[in-house]
Amino acid sequence: MKVNIMIGLDKTAQDTLRNIYAQLENNSEISVSSPGYKKTTIDYLVSQGLLEKIDASTLSGWAYIIRPTHGGEVVFAELSALPLSKVDTFIKQGEIIMKEEYHHVTDPGLVIPDYISGPKSDQWFNEISIFNSRILINHPLHDQIAEVCKNHKRSLSAHEDMMGYLKALASDDDFWNEANSRENTMTIHSRKTIDQLLAEDITRCEEFLRNPNDKGGQQLYVEITSRYDSVIENFGNGLYQYFSEQHFYDPEVSGESLIHNIRTLQGKMISYQAKNYPPKENATFSILSSMNIVKNNKKVFIVHGHDNEAKQELARVLEKSVFEAIILHEQPNSGKTIIEKIERYTDVGYAIVLYTECDKGRDKNVPIEQEKSRARQNVVFEHGYLIAKLGRDHVCALVKGDVETPGDISGVVYVPMDENGAWKMQLAKDMQDVGLPVDMNKFCR
Repeated sequence: MKVNIMIGLDKTAQDTLRNIYAQLENNSEISVSSPGYKKTTIDYLVSQGLLEKIDASTLSGWAYIIRPTHGGEVVFAELSALPLSKVDTFIKQGEIIMKEEYHHVTDPGLVIPDYISGPKSDQWFNEISIFNSRILINHPLHDQIAEVCKNHKRSLSAHEDMMGYLKALASDDDFWNEANSRENTMTIHSRKTIDQLLAEDITRCEEFLRNPNDKGGQQLYVEITSRYDSVIENFGNGLYQYFSEQHFYDPEVSGESLIHNIRTLQGKMISYQAKNYPPKENATFSILSSMNIVKNNKKVFIVHGHDNEAKQELARVLEKSVFEAIILHEQPNSGKTIIEKIERYTDVGYAIVLYTECDKGRDKNVPIEQEKSRARQNVVFEHGYLIAKLGRDHVCALVKGDVETPGDISGVVYVPMDENGAWKMQLAKDMQDVGLPVDMNKFCR
């Protein structure tokens, strides 16, 4: 079933999406920031899987590197085909025609009025005529538009009249709202259907995890990844045998890898449903308690090295704002290996990675006097693991001192842990941006 996200976008979101993808036609990525764009609108489009963002914010303001997604390209194509979008396209085409096919006769021996003529103009009037007969049959301007299309004959005034009609059409909100009433009804139906599908698929994952088998699991895996890949942001992150560069989910994944993947996808679907389809007061869905836990999770996992002072300072800041700081070595081993403990205790709402001056390192071809301070190897490893599991926007890297940071983790923003405490404000803003309940007064004092 095709899920029409497009219909649920308000006009601001639609205009923003169209503008961004128009720029992305000639670029693999673009930079967006205020005042040209609203951060809340960009975040919403990202949450719907219509854009991919890399946070490039600084203390001076927010900024994102934006990349296209398959789902966004599909919705952009659908938006471009909407009647109102078509009117906007006609207006832009008319402006281009005015520049390229406007003729002014300069021969003093000829008395010919200025005119517009050319292949673009002819095609423009023909397309408007078809649009008028199909879409505008009940609009008050229908007859006037039909008359101009029929008798334009290279007339400059005809072109100007048509531009006036098109601009009037573009601003006729009452007409377009009425025309879209049927689609608005479909929106409600579609959202209910998505919610129902999520509930069913979450339950199917639960049933598989109780009694796993490769054959049934592989079929479920293919169905789920196909259905939600363009809907849920970073759906493939943290999965085994998922190849992000090719955007390929290996359908032959099996055994423990398959179990891990379905458990991970189930968690992402629960989080998405809790965020987008809050349960009604009397809902009886068996997994609602799990959804509420994910939604209200106030645990923050801390990755650290040997700098105990930085670790304790961060933990105190979090605890003042009623977050629970999860520090790995403080958790019971229960016979588990280190990686098993990491897997168990990183079911959190956010993670903070401390890059501190714990080790020394250099390229083998670099003189020893050019050695640089580095974080512990476990810190770098856990940083990458948490990005894969939680997503880049749910992981913050704090850097204390002159520490060399990995240069091959694309899009990661490092926040300097300065002595004046400005890092607290930046960290708090980052956590708020992903929906965590941060009390700024407690967090930053």
